[in-house]
This record gives sequence, C-alpha cells and structure tokens, in this order.
Amino acid sequence: MKIIIIGNGVAGISAAETIRNKDKNAELVIYTDEKYYHYSRPRVIEYLSGKVTVDKIIIRKEDFYKQNNIKIFLNTKIIKIDTQNKKIILENGDEDNFDKLIIAAGAYSFLPPVEGANNKGVFTLRNINDADKIISFAKNKRAAVVIGGGLLGIESAMSLKISGLDVIIVEVFDRLLPRQLDNDAAKILQTMIEEKGLKFLLARQTSKIEKTNNQLQINFKDNTSVSADMILFSAGIRCNLKIAENSGIDYDKGIKVNEYMQTNIPDIYAAGDIAEYKGIIYGIWPAAKEQGQIAGLNVIGEKTEYKGSVLSTKLKVAGIDLASVGNIEKKEDIQIYTKQDKDIFKRVFIKDKKLIGAILIGDTTQYQKLQEIIKLQKEIEKPEEII
Repeated sequence: MKIIIIGNGVAGISAAETIRNKDKNAELVIYTDEKYYHYSRPRVIEYLSGKVTVDKIIIRKEDFYKQNNIKIFLNTKIIKIDTQNKKIILENGDEDNFDKLIIAAGAYSFLPPVEGANNKGVFTLRNINDADKIISFAKNKRAAVVIGGGLLGIESAMSLKISGLDVIIVEVFDRLLPRQLDNDAAKILQTMIEEKGLKFLLARQTSKIEKTNNQLQINFKDNTSVSADMILFSAGIRCNLKIAENSGIDYDKGIKVNEYMQTNIPDIYAAGDIAEYKGIIYGIWPAAKEQGQIAGLNVIGEKTEYKGSVLSTKLKVAGIDLASVGNIEKKEDIQIYTKQDKDIFKRVFIKDKKLIGAILIGDTTQYQKLQEIIKLQKEIEKPEEII
C-alpha cells in the first residue's frame, strides 16, 4: 500500500509517525513546499527574535526520515489532486499515484484587503521563510506596528521588541486575545505586557496604508493614524484550499471531514489546519497533532473516532504564563469563580455543576488537570477549590 501525505507540519508528521509505528511495510511519501524538514511552527517566533537558530527549531532532521523509511520531497508544490485516477500532480508536471492520501497542507496567513497592504515593508508571519524576510528588512529600522492583538500578534511584537524595535500593537477589538480571555483577564494581561514596553491601540480598524516620508502611515476608520518603518499583519489564517479545487473533494472554510478524518472521497483524508470538522477549523498545534494521529490510524484500517479537540491554549505571552481552555463566555446560566493575587489570575466557568472553561494567568500549573476535568465532564461540588 502506498500512502502519500501532503504537508510536513505537525498533522502530516504525526500521521506519518503513527502509520510507521503500526505498519513497517507501507510505502510512505511526504510532499512539502517548504525547504526545511519538520520544524516547530510555534517556535518561529523565537527564531524571529534571534533567540534561536533555525537548527534549534527543527524537530525531525533528515536521519529521521531515512530511519523510518519515509521518502520526503522538499520544495515541491502539489497543484492538483486527481481523485478519479488516485494521483497527485506536481507543479513541474510530474505525477505520483497513491492508494491512500492524507491532505495536511495547512494554512496561510491572511492579509486583509486593506488599501496599501501590498506596500514594501508590510509582512505576514507563518513560516521560517516569512521570518527571514522580516529579519532582513528590520535591520536598522526603529519602529514597527503589529496589526492584530491575538497570540501570534503579541508574540511577534515581543520578538520585534527584543530585536530592538519600538512596537505598537493595533487590535480591532476593545481587548487583547478575545478568543482566549474575557474582559477582566485581558486587562490584567495588557497591564503586564505594557510593563515590558509594548504599546497598544485598541478598538482601531485599519482603513488604509500609505507611504509618507520613507515611512508607512496606517490610517484608521476613526480618522486617527500611526506611522512606522514596517508593518506586520497578524489577522488569522485561511486554509490552503487551492489544492482541493476541481477535485470533487468537499470543502467550505476547510476540507470537510467526518469523525474518522475522511473526506467525501474514498481513501482520501484530511488533518490539521486545512481540515474542517463539524464546522470548526481548530488552527492550533494540539488539535492538528491529534487529527494527524487519528487520520494515520484510520488510513491503515484501525478505525478510530475523532471526538473534537478541547479548544485550549497554553504558552508564554511576552514571557507571561497564560492558559485558556474550553468555553469562557459569560452567560446567565454560567457561574464564575475567580482567584486573584498580584501577578496571578485564575478563573473557572461552571455550568450545571460541570467545568466548561478556565483562564489562568501567571500560574498555569493546573492547566492539564482542568483540561482533564472538562474532558471527563466530572461534576464539581466546590468549584472554588479546583483553582
């Protein structure tokens, strides 16, 4: 059996490892349009700041593929999937046949359709190549604006600050990390980050970017503006769906999959940032890894269900430990319990005596325990005691 995996990110590599651990004989081929072996995408931020070299963020080096009898093609773009004849078509015109296919082609950074966004000095950040372009341009520059106050936006801003730039973060919402934090937690995090030297402009919507006096001026819809030497958009991701066009594979925001990570076409699976499960594109590393593993198992006939991933985030934001898990919406039928100290904020969200969400800032030691409680749907008698 020949299995082709499109994509060498966490979903693709997790699928490959799962398959090879269970099946030593299947022919396994990975195609990636990047020039590097599998690396940690979350750590590209550290590379941007100059804290680590490329070599330090590569997780699977060349010998891994050789030892596991995995054929890998770097710098190779797939432009079409011929589902009827079970083959992929490469950009150079070559073709390759498969028995089973896993599409783990990921996503790209979204550049909003803002006038002037194509100016020199405007960037997005998704991979090592993007980071290299930013590092090169940032030399001898003084000021940067990061548009987007999400996780990647804040981390990117901190990396640029470490490399010597004055940085302002612009966010369209009236608070930071609107997907991960409620209003109270966002204010606490903002204060902590401001103490590290970052500045914020909240509730600002970018209307236009124009060149003025060797700088870029960002105009907002409220008629205010700010200038900088460079701009980094951090406005979310969009799935790499071009690969699925005219293939018969069903997609909406992402490639639609069922609980076995199967698409609507027999023997074709999808996982990671490109996959849409029950209307959700998770876009986070843990979910991509889990989906890759489950796709791998199903490809080799070990029927395994995907039950969805708990939306969770745990990382350091500008050096501050932060974790968010589950549902953190405030509604009438939800009870909220909070513990707060000088640099520590903990909040849990309870519905029908069950934990549905939590926010931790400054101390994330209980993150895994809270995640487990949500997953097992245990009844909580004394919510204040679990934090």
